[in-house]
Amino acid sequence: MSLLLLWHAYGGLVQGVGGLVAGWCGSVARSRAQARRDRLDAGRQALDLAAAMAERDRAQAEALDTLRRREWALAGAVQDVYAEAIAVRLIVHDLDAAAGRPLRQFRPLPPYPFPAQGDDPAAGATAADTAEPRADNTHV
Repeated sequence: MSLLLLWHAYGGLVQGVGGLVAGWCGSVARSRAQARRDRLDAGRQALDLAAAMAERDRAQAEALDTLRRREWALAGAVQDVYAEAIAVRLIVHDLDAAAGRPLRQFRPLPPYPFPAQGDDPAAGATAADTAEPRADNTHV
């Protein structure tokens, strides 16, 4: 019975202290849970960022591959045009020589293959000398 009297005398104080302790414990638990949630969110964000970077790298690699294929196709076309230009010059020189006229002077062709530039895998390649008409007549 003395416990009942003690509870009536100090029960409010015990409940108040108990409420404060329970509130503090709840606050600590909530802050720990929030910290763990923040770590998980940061990890998820890092994984999402890594996935986005991998996707961007894949897309850039595909674009680079497409551009390289276009470059090779254009380089092949330029090579064909270059060969045709040299052939036409030789034909014109032969026709001029057959007609007894002086050889025509053409503008020099740009170097081909093109000089290496930048970090291209073909860096270090040198341009070939272009076929230019000589001053002396070889078609006599």
